[in-house]
Amino acid sequence: MDNFFSVIIILGALLLVASLKTTFKVCKKTSQRAWSVLLCAIVCFILGYWWILYYFSNYDTAPIIRNAVATILFGGAGFVFLVVKLSLKSILKIEQATQYQKYQTEHDNLTTLPNRNNFFKSLSKQVDYPSSFALFYIDLNNFKQINDAFGHQCGDQLLAAFANKLSKELCGIAKLYRIGGDEFAFLLNTDTDESMAHCVNIINSAVKAPFCTHEQMVKIQLSIGVSRFPDDSRLPDQLLKKANLALHEAKKTFQPLVNYSPEIGKRAEDFFDLSVKIKAALHKGEFELYLQPIMNSKDIQLHGLEALIRWPQADGSFISPEKFISVAERTGLIFVLSKWVVQEAVNHIRKLKLFGFSGTIHVNLSTKDIESSEFYEFIISLLTTDPTLSDSLIFEITEGAMMTNIPAARKMMQQLSMRGFKFSVDDFGTGFSSLSLLRELPINQIKIDQSFIKDMLINPPDYAIVESTLFLASRLNCDVVAEGIETKEVEQALLSMNCDYLQGYLYSKPINIDEFINVYLSTEKVS
Repeated sequence: MDNFFSVIIILGALLLVASLKTTFKVCKKTSQRAWSVLLCAIVCFILGYWWILYYFSNYDTAPIIRNAVATILFGGAGFVFLVVKLSLKSILKIEQATQYQKYQTEHDNLTTLPNRNNFFKSLSKQVDYPSSFALFYIDLNNFKQINDAFGHQCGDQLLAAFANKLSKELCGIAKLYRIGGDEFAFLLNTDTDESMAHCVNIINSAVKAPFCTHEQMVKIQLSIGVSRFPDDSRLPDQLLKKANLALHEAKKTFQPLVNYSPEIGKRAEDFFDLSVKIKAALHKGEFELYLQPIMNSKDIQLHGLEALIRWPQADGSFISPEKFISVAERTGLIFVLSKWVVQEAVNHIRKLKLFGFSGTIHVNLSTKDIESSEFYEFIISLLTTDPTLSDSLIFEITEGAMMTNIPAARKMMQQLSMRGFKFSVDDFGTGFSSLSLLRELPINQIKIDQSFIKDMLINPPDYAIVESTLFLASRLNCDVVAEGIETKEVEQALLSMNCDYLQGYLYSKPINIDEFINVYLSTEKVS
């Protein structure tokens, strides 16, 4: 027997041995039975190769036959080796792709932190153990304003830098997760006051220095809400919900950290119940529009009126607008509510004109209204139906509403001003940027807040503010309405200061349209 035959057969057997090892790896990574069958077959092939080597070594056969058999068997072994090798490579690539996909689904792309889904998995595992722990829910204050001022690229860099810094500071104590947007969370495996205070100090230390992002130095402040297991809840979703409620309480009350309490939960339940009632009230038409007169100071005769929404209850009481308006703003119902107010005011104008009314109706707008292009389109649609509407409506916007988003306020007010509508600044003097508003926005009228009017005769600073506002308004060609007038003495003082218009309980409380017509307008229709 020649050496060629022996070498080829041995090499083929060695390839099968190598394939055996690779096939065993494949069997460990897959549950398909075919690979186990192939593993047994390769073992049989190896035994067969050695038997063929033994057979041809002991029996004479033609060289051409031996070499042909050796070549075929070597080719078969090589084929098995390549197939098994490539199969393992493909399986490893699929495994890597799966692991990468799993990583992507469980981690945030921007910060590389574990994401909300990952957090819920960890939280669900944590509640299975009896030991207590605390859930910290963190939010960056005024992040939207940072995005608007410096751009989204700067905002993204700020989030990444903050996440990296805080994650390093918490290393060995807790794992930081990004819940979404500018919200982060982590679990502290103890709820002792000392450990929690230590964590708060770490968080405060992480944001003490400004962050450098996109050539901007940005100082951030945080709000933190905390819930505890098992005191606040034993359910993962409820723990996160209650930490979120505590976070909103912290933001609302300007506190750096708030622990969840039953009182916070009760307010949240009341908030939800009221939002449901608002929806039902809109559907059933329970709201009413009341009117309060605005008097001309020259003759103390009716000049205009302010439309005020009221929500009467079955027992004769009213739910305060201050209470349900804020709920409507936070639940997205404010546009529907504002749309109803404007439409009802338009209906009132038509009815009042039949009784000789020729003044204007003041309608209050919310922060959300002046940011909504949909609200603008609604107003324009009313104007299309009645082009004279802009002569009868004056929109009142508080300083706070305008300061929330000045670019949006400027755009909306300029667009409506070009259509003939006028604007009045409500609650003037209670905000922080009154003068800048008068300079930057198309404002035609100022309403001095009643908090300055009521005590102006006994509080010299209030008197000075009223006097200064009237002087400033005259220089800016703005009319002035003083609201909250309840006594003749205050009225006379304002008349001596040449205040344009007067409003308050001295003249009338807000009343419904029928009572308004009976008191202030002729009962005969004007032809």
